[in-house]
Amino acid sequence: MNKIAINDIGTAEDFLRAIDESMAYLNPGDIASGMVIQIDRDGALVDIGYKAEAFIPKREVSAKRVFEIQDILSIGQMVEARITSIDEEGQYILSIKEAEVEILWNTIESIFNSDSPIVAGEITKLVKGGMIVDIGVRAFLPASQFHVQRTEDLSFYIGQIVEAKIIQFEREKGNIVLSRRALMQKAFDKDKDKQFAKLELGQTYVGKVSGITDFGVFASIGLVSGLLHKSKMGKNTPESFTIGQDVNIEVLEIDLDKDRLSLALKV
Repeated sequence: MNKIAINDIGTAEDFLRAIDESMAYLNPGDIASGMVIQIDRDGALVDIGYKAEAFIPKREVSAKRVFEIQDILSIGQMVEARITSIDEEGQYILSIKEAEVEILWNTIESIFNSDSPIVAGEITKLVKGGMIVDIGVRAFLPASQFHVQRTEDLSFYIGQIVEAKIIQFEREKGNIVLSRRALMQKAFDKDKDKQFAKLELGQTYVGKVSGITDFGVFASIGLVSGLLHKSKMGKNTPESFTIGQDVNIEVLEIDLDKDRLSLALKV
């Protein structure tokens, strides 16, 4: 068997340089893939195909506040991590946490640019003008985009999982805006049309007062609503009614083009 001498490729320095040059160089911000080869209480070493193993500090292993590294990683596991820096000795410092966020943003951007930009997430809290939805990253769902009808108490929905359409995506600003209304509108309109079709002129229905004005009250019959003008409520006045009150109302007119009803109070 023939032996290959160092002289065949030059000096020992040339040999090491050739190995070094054959390795792909990565820069901070790049995503690196590799195998976990060692774990201790401070973090984990990962073989990313470089001359020295890369290091993931414990705080960069997961976004969870309290965890054991062994609950997240195991020897031999393949991971993807973002390169955050290179230390003085040339060792790459990695972050799985940042890589997960990067990959997640890429996924959400891809969904936003697709024909069906629909995501699901948990409503975590109320803020001014709407609510925060956790879709892996923070997204904003305006109250005006929550439902096709006005919802009085949005706190009821905290902790619930909802589907919504991405209507605004600004990655540079970390801004994602959702609309549940846009997702539900088509189905809502279809159901509303069915209810309109069931209504008959001259028939009396039980409705609920949904709004009060100087010139009358608005009453809803299921998904449809109409105006009960003060001239059509007998001796009553708009101030006689309360929001949510059940009322017996007669359908006087159905205007499909304007999507509204004219009503009269039945006593």
